Amino acid sequence: MFIRRFLFLGSLLSLCAAPAWANERHFTRSNESATLPAGTVEIEPWATARLGRDGYFTGIDNRLEFEAGVTDRLQTALYLNWSGEGARNPVTNGIDTSSKHKGISSEWKLRLTDSVADPIGSALYLEVTLAPKSVEIESKILLDKRVGPWNVVCNAVYEFERNYEESINEHKFSATAGVAYFLAERVSLGLEALDLNVLEPAAPGSPNELKHGAIFAGPVLSYGQDRWWLAASVTPQLFGYGKAVAPGRGLDLDGFERMQARVLMGIHL
Repeated sequence: MFIRRFLFLGSLLSLCAAPAWANERHFTRSNESATLPAGTVEIEPWATARLGRDGYFTGIDNRLEFEAGVTDRLQTALYLNWSGEGARNPVTNGIDTSSKHKGISSEWKLRLTDSVADPIGSALYLEVTLAPKSVEIESKILLDKRVGPWNVVCNAVYEFERNYEESINEHKFSATAGVAYFLAERVSLGLEALDLNVLEPAAPGSPNELKHGAIFAGPVLSYGQDRWWLAASVTPQLFGYGKAVAPGRGLDLDGFERMQARVLMGIHL
């Protein structure tokens, strides 16, 4: 009798914690281990605003993702990427603007364990981006756990980028972490942080060194309905480190912005 009650309560907890579609995102910087069910399709528009550097600066990065479940543990996606920027010209004091297509990306995510049924959820993530003048490979280890109204996530990320125009190899190491509390079954509020590090040689042929580094953190909110979900975050830069940060400056405004904001939306087709 005790075992049956325990299993019933565990099943009820899982149903309360899990959204109607298992792959709803509750964070904007961290990927969770959940994947789309086999045969299902979702479209995800992204928008990321990057605001403030040494002077006036505004950048908008856009991605349009087409995501599909291959099996119940494996999903794939195709992204279209483009961006625009505006910055003050120190000579003319005007605002120079630019926009460019940033290539296409192919994503693959393999779920290893479940964040509710297993002691910890885990997945492997791989993304390849092909752009006109560069190629980028991004790999991630995804860990997360849901316990009652709490949702915790952590990602370890490595990116390699080859810039053919400048003949530079860039290495990026980053980590993200987040914790969120479900205020209701489909509404969560939390905090998300990310540590970004960029390594590249000071000159061609020289060893890689930490050129840019920064810590960002801020609130994240998610909301879901039966056929769609939304996640949004604001992450100001708390402090910077690395070679590009001048003594006493505090922030890395050469490699990053003062603040980033991101909105993701998923629409189930």
